[in-house]
Amino acid sequence: YRYDKMIAKKNKILILLDGSEDSEKSLDFIINSKILKFDQIVLFFILNPFNPVTKGQDKEVLYNDFVHDHGKRLATLYIEKIENFINSKDLGIEISHNIVNSKDNLQRRLSLGDIDLTTCSINVSNILDFIFNKSKTINYLMGTSTDILIFPSDCNFSSERKNNLILNFSESIKPKYFVDTHNILDIDKFSILYSKNDKNNIEKLLEDIDKNFQIEIFQNNKSNLKNIYNMNKDFNILRQDIRKKNSIFTSVIKSSKYNSLSNNTPLYFNTN
Repeated sequence: YRYDKMIAKKNKILILLDGSEDSEKSLDFIINSKILKFDQIVLFFILNPFNPVTKGQDKEVLYNDFVHDHGKRLATLYIEKIENFINSKDLGIEISHNIVNSKDNLQRRLSLGDIDLTTCSINVSNILDFIFNKSKTINYLMGTSTDILIFPSDCNFSSERKNNLILNFSESIKPKYFVDTHNILDIDKFSILYSKNDKNNIEKLLEDIDKNFQIEIFQNNKSNLKNIYNMNKDFNILRQDIRKKNSIFTSVIKSSKYNSLSNNTPLYFNTN
């Protein structure tokens, strides 16, 4: 998998929106950070959180038709505003949209197989908010989506900086991973954390990776992770996390997902 043999690929990204200011910040990040390589956007607007529901005696959830239809009209106007904003940037991007009743429609949309990356913005206000709210959203996305980019709503990425992706080594990572990642994310440097037992395996991997990729390796410990951040202050930093769901019993202190998001570091999940 040669770096100089990569073929320009059309990428379609899906942006989750619900009308909130936090979710809308995803647009600023995607358009202004220039971290993503794409030429097609799907705006996926979820109505459900903003439509009042009443519960009948049989415990079924019933939508008020008038409220629902009014909400859909407002959502349509909102999406038109977003599309006009994107078009005003003159980026030559194809835009489409879906307005759906709940997040459960996401799986059906992704089953079409044309989405390369699902993105959303999340505001993690505190540990309890992460445990009882945001971790559920992340778990749902990991269960329905392939490649995912989640970033904090207060994320401060600069288009003037280079981008560094930190990831944990595993034997499933092959040379093709770096090509596939580079095809959708503008990554200038990969920092790989490995355990003592993986020293030989990671050295073998480095032999097989195209030398045009800038890669550095570190033994996985708190000190080295801190050093990576300190040495790369001139870089935008992203973390690739494992696709393991957080349970309510998971130690949040040890949760790399919570630590990254609370430190304003975007999270990338790959199908690898």
